[in-house]
Amino acid sequence: MEFLLVETDKENPIPYGINANRAVDIRYANRKQAYRIPNCCVVDMKTPMEYFFPDILTEPFLMVSDIVAHVIEMYLPETFFKTIYLLEMESEVHATYFMPFLEEVDCLAEETEKSYGGTELLDIVLRKEAVKEKPIFRVAGFSHVYLIVREDVIESMLRRRVRGIRLKELRTV
Repeated sequence: MEFLLVETDKENPIPYGINANRAVDIRYANRKQAYRIPNCCVVDMKTPMEYFFPDILTEPFLMVSDIVAHVIEMYLPETFFKTIYLLEMESEVHATYFMPFLEEVDCLAEETEKSYGGTELLDIVLRKEAVKEKPIFRVAGFSHVYLIVREDVIESMLRRRVRGIRLKELRTV
């Protein structure tokens, strides 16, 4: 089974300065402390002159469109979500996203390359036995969102015309 790293394609003119108002405390953006985040949050953002809302935003925390949320629910029906309303006050531009609380899996193989400080992953290699039954998950132990998705789940998303994402194939050992 093949796995891919899914990231927001930053080549697009996407919103920035998301959560400047700190409506969501990102320390609680995990399953164990999700109860500390309100069910609905209005989150501040800025948009460039021309903007595009991708279906998956990975910074400052994971947010997905309703299309992606539906696909996640198909493969992981027990996943719960918080609603995130992105709003730019000056122009009144807004978008609705959902914050999924996915399982965080300790899945990195020894061959994984990390940055000098060990806070970023440069080349991800997964342990096959840790991920074999997982359709979609986050890499445990990192504040940055490393969203790992099985190939069949990605195909399901792409059939629904998910836009604004970048995919990187990962090795498993």
